[in-house]
Amino acid sequence: MFDGERWPGFSDTIDHSEGLILVDTGMIDSTPELDEEWQPTPHPLPPDLVRRVAVVVNTHLHFDHCGGNRLYSGIPIHVQRRELADALTMDDYTIREWVDFPGATYVEHDGEAEILPGVRLVPAPGHTDGHQIVVVETDEGPVVLGGDVGYSFAELERGDTPGRRLVLELGAPTYLAHVAEVRVPRLPA
Repeated sequence: MFDGERWPGFSDTIDHSEGLILVDTGMIDSTPELDEEWQPTPHPLPPDLVRRVAVVVNTHLHFDHCGGNRLYSGIPIHVQRRELADALTMDDYTIREWVDFPGATYVEHDGEAEILPGVRLVPAPGHTDGHQIVVVETDEGPVVLGGDVGYSFAELERGDTPGRRLVLELGAPTYLAHVAEVRVPRLPA
């Protein structure tokens, strides 16, 4: 819930020949502080999905995107170096225990990186300085998993951050973390 309205938080999966990639792990539980401020309804991931994940990508490390990271001790978790540094050092950035846990195996990137054939991480600053998007090459062309590059398509289409401009320039079907629909965002007039 956010301001009295339901506000979903979606995670994405990529069924890759080298294993299942999970983009953002959502929230598997809560804290008293989150309950008081946000009244979240965590949704634990199905055990069969958890077992199949070979790689995790976090678009950024806010609590609603990394709350399930703890399920993936020893599994590579890909983030931008700046994002991890901010999450570990800035107060009120996230729930640090959900980022820094026993067995956390972060793979830090400084810029664009192809983590598996056809799966690229691309810095998309704006929501956070270390925010990244995932660009997946499919038979139909690229698809963008945008995380919080925009909370809505209206916000994304303002093109007022480097990350939003990048996604608009890609002109590809885009998934956002808090929007159920997928669509190609439009450049501002």
